[in-house]
Amino acid sequence: MNCLYLCCDDRIDLAGSKGAAVHVRAMVQAFRELGHGVRVFASQVSSPESFQAVTGAAARLAPTTLWQEVLGRAIHTGNKVLGPGSRRGRHWIRRLHVAACGQALGKAATDPRPDFIYERYCLWGTAGLRLARKYSVPLVLEVNAPLVDEQERYRSGFLFPPLARRVEHQIWRGADLLIGVSETLGGYFEKAGVDAHQVRILPNAVDTNLFTTRSSAADLRRRLRLEGQFIIGFVGGFKPWHGVDFLLQVFARLRQEDASYHLLLVGDGPGRGALEEQVRGRRLTEAVTLIGSVPHEQVPSYLAVMDVATAPYPPLENFYFSPLKLYEYMAAGRAIVAAHIGQVAQAIDDGRTGLLYPPGDSQEMERCIRRLRHDGKLRIQLGLSASASGALNTWRQSAARVIQWVEPLVGGCPCHPAGPTAATTLAFSGTAAARCVNR
Repeated sequence: MNCLYLCCDDRIDLAGSKGAAVHVRAMVQAFRELGHGVRVFASQVSSPESFQAVTGAAARLAPTTLWQEVLGRAIHTGNKVLGPGSRRGRHWIRRLHVAACGQALGKAATDPRPDFIYERYCLWGTAGLRLARKYSVPLVLEVNAPLVDEQERYRSGFLFPPLARRVEHQIWRGADLLIGVSETLGGYFEKAGVDAHQVRILPNAVDTNLFTTRSSAADLRRRLRLEGQFIIGFVGGFKPWHGVDFLLQVFARLRQEDASYHLLLVGDGPGRGALEEQVRGRRLTEAVTLIGSVPHEQVPSYLAVMDVATAPYPPLENFYFSPLKLYEYMAAGRAIVAAHIGQVAQAIDDGRTGLLYPPGDSQEMERCIRRLRHDGKLRIQLGLSASASGALNTWRQSAARVIQWVEPLVGGCPCHPAGPTAATTLAFSGTAAARCVNR
């Protein structure tokens, strides 16, 4: 089959190192490895050459006009262009930008006509839905987070939240197949009025070819001056819901009792500046190494250095995440200490493939790390079991499931309204969207 893959979120550079970009590249590569054709259109691809080298597929920027480029610059320059206090207002610009990208795709994205459209959901992202209805092909919508809730909880929010939520729910209901990365997201879909037969749950996965390759950590340890240290590690973004500040608190107490503990942080994000201040304030500069963002292919080398890999999520209501880092930790054979929350608790078998503790319980997290510090045999056993379990969850298997789900939708379904009329309205109910998953 031929797939048109859309990612209209201008915050995701498909050639970048963010987890979202890794996810896109991995799925595109997996579709191609299964023998399917994939054309990719995106709002941001800093290096189309590197994207194609990894995935085997060409990534094209969504066609833009001069005014769209001006809007795009306005989004990224924020207050400098729009003035103080304009962060919420910028969402109107983003909405116009995303809508314009979808309209500009037109013939460029659908010549030749794809068998189905696969879109990574973004705020205000109606491009896939409009194209699917216009050309009478199924839309598979991948949802990694309830972005309206996320924007309100962790970012600047919206000028008119009810409108943003209404549009989000309409987009979800309009998809022919809605793929969520966690069971918790399934609950969001149900509240939005999505027909249960449209929904499938597909957690994140891992590139086992990359993460199960065993390499010596000795050279990197020497380069980082970590010889003789017990390395507690973290890989990911420094965002409020990742709990890196909590990890630092736990580490500070462990370091007081044993100077051989060292904290290795690989990643970047909006919380990095505050975290660096905390490190200095606690006088832990020599005990904490912040690597920053690294290319994805280098992550296994840093994981190999870690004695313990952590997922220190705080207690969060409606934990809807599918932690990419967790599956990479497992495939790399690391001993894992993680919060017992959401999909983490489903992926980790406590005591067999990792150690779990109640989220937010610093004493229990300390106990788990301390236990692994003094029991090398347990570390090895947990790592081996985690690696075996992680190897069963690959991107190729995920792509095969998607194809299995979408096949009944391909081939001309009467539920798809043809023509531009269905594509020109945003106020569709979703009831006319193809319930073809039943067929």
